[in-house]
Amino acid sequence: MEKISLIIPCFNERNAIERTIDEINFLLGKTLYEIVVVDDGSFDGTYEILKNRKDIKLVRNPYNKGYGFSIKKGIMSASGEIVAITDADGTYPIESILLMVKKLEEGYDIVIGRRNNLQNFDPFIKKLSRILFKQIAQFVAGEKILDVNSGLRVFRKDMIQKYMINTSSGFSFSLSTTLIFILEGLSVYYHPIEYRPRIGKSKVKYFRDILRSAQILVETITLYNPIKIFMLISGLISGLGLIVLLISLFTDVLSSSFGIIGFVILQGIALYTFSLGLIALLLKKRIVNEKQ
Repeated sequence: MEKISLIIPCFNERNAIERTIDEINFLLGKTLYEIVVVDDGSFDGTYEILKNRKDIKLVRNPYNKGYGFSIKKGIMSASGEIVAITDADGTYPIESILLMVKKLEEGYDIVIGRRNNLQNFDPFIKKLSRILFKQIAQFVAGEKILDVNSGLRVFRKDMIQKYMINTSSGFSFSLSTTLIFILEGLSVYYHPIEYRPRIGKSKVKYFRDILRSAQILVETITLYNPIKIFMLISGLISGLGLIVLLISLFTDVLSSSFGIIGFVILQGIALYTFSLGLIALLLKKRIVNEKQ
């Protein structure tokens, strides 16, 4: 039977971490091989609480290195063939992990906890950004993504290690791994779960983390499916050219000559951008063939 390591990244979670570990021991104590807790440079007393526990493998970052970095450090420290990840704040149902492991054993490459009730927890700005990122991710992936960045997920250690160098070391680790697995043609299963209110205060800074997520999204797409990001940019430029032309023809805001010239220039830029995408795609295929 394959050993299961459960990884919990945590940063300043003194009010939640012990409750989370106790719940894990109560529900999964006889099933898990180990609980790996990665303290990400906490300064609120979290580490002092954890260092006295004998039921966990404790890993520590000397200072705050990021959510993804902590998970990757936990994966490298894990002894199990199967790795599960959950948060320290009590938001994910621990009891779902065994069902998710079962799905993994059926042949899936990654099993992600699909949060059915997430809309009840997101503020408007986060809800809007989540919808936007999800639509872009689905466009790039060419398939429906039911939950792109859930923090509850299960995969095999040897599988994630192949792609770990290209995953985000920050808040967007989950988003990057979901996209990478899909774009690499691996099988993904979304297990339905109920998301719960977190214990303590959220560490998320919405504006900063939205920008970082956008950056990681673009980086991952460019690396694994470059033609799609160039198609998207090319389409936006082409659409802008069409808008300029229509404004010049049907309003007095722009002259018709300016509109036509602007349209032609923007279509040329759009074509050039799309050509760059084709070149990037050919380079990617060449690199893949050389590796094989």
